[in-house]
Amino acid sequence: MTASAASMTARLIFKLSLSNQEELVDLGNLWCLDKGFVAPRFYLVGKLNTARALPFDPFRSVVRSMWRISSPVEVQARNDQFIFTFSNGDVIRVKKGGPWGYQRAMLLLNDYDGFSDIMVSLLDFVWIWVEIQNLSAAITTSVTTKLVSETIGPVLQVDNLDINHGLVRVRLTLPLNDIVRLDRRIRVSPIDVITVKFKYDRLKRGAASDSMASSSVMGELEMASEAEEA
Repeated sequence: MTASAASMTARLIFKLSLSNQEELVDLGNLWCLDKGFVAPRFYLVGKLNTARALPFDPFRSVVRSMWRISSPVEVQARNDQFIFTFSNGDVIRVKKGGPWGYQRAMLLLNDYDGFSDIMVSLLDFVWIWVEIQNLSAAITTSVTTKLVSETIGPVLQVDNLDINHGLVRVRLTLPLNDIVRLDRRIRVSPIDVITVKFKYDRLKRGAASDSMASSSVMGELEMASEAEEA
């Protein structure tokens, strides 16, 4: 083979290689539930907030009893994280019932679409119910409740049914490293300032007597279920 022929062959191989690397097969939009492309399932991503190495199989075996659900849950380990796959609405119970724990380690959870890279999912917070106390009757509405609650964390849900009975409850997101706020002074008009109190569903008793707890959320919250090995 001559030098020029060898050079042409090398250039051709390079172009073919480059073409293969850049080739993209477009399947369109697969996010269509009615076309059967996407499995009708629900997902959560999570991890145990501990430096201890806990065996996976014992943890997987107690997940259903920890969450007190009867339907099967698929648990996959991905490094130090987990993907939980549900076939029904049990995922709602899990999200509303925590915080959860296993062998004295808090289980941190977040929503997951079943497709994205789980390593980018934030797992530095808990979902928790909080009762708002001392809110004036005239401003006890869903809108005001949400506004006041957002001074301590992003609100996920306002319990409108309880508001109608005089009980103001919200489910919100609390960052693990934030302090546990038990009260806050809030200006509600040019001349009116009220002090609202926050009663967390799973706050340890020792912090409840302070006007503001100095420790973090992680240090003050009890877990809804403390599962041990089966």
